[in-house]
Amino acid sequence: MPTNEERAERAREVLKMYAVQFGDPNDPGGTLIDVLTDLMHLEAREPELGLEFNSSLKMAQCHFEAETEECLDT
Repeated sequence: MPTNEERAERAREVLKMYAVQFGDPNDPGGTLIDVLTDLMHLEAREPELGLEFNSSLKMAQCHFEAETEECLDT
């Protein structure tokens, strides 16, 4: 199971790769918004994928809370 530090590093790499290819490497906040927006466009254009952006975002929040809580218990 990855650590929270490893999870954060994976996310940093995703943002970096996306920014280099499609956006501004000096604007990580803008890149995050672009990634999320593009995922919403994908969900809207390809319903056969079965993506559910809002419910996935809520589930991601639950996972984040559980994973960060885990750190507080140690």
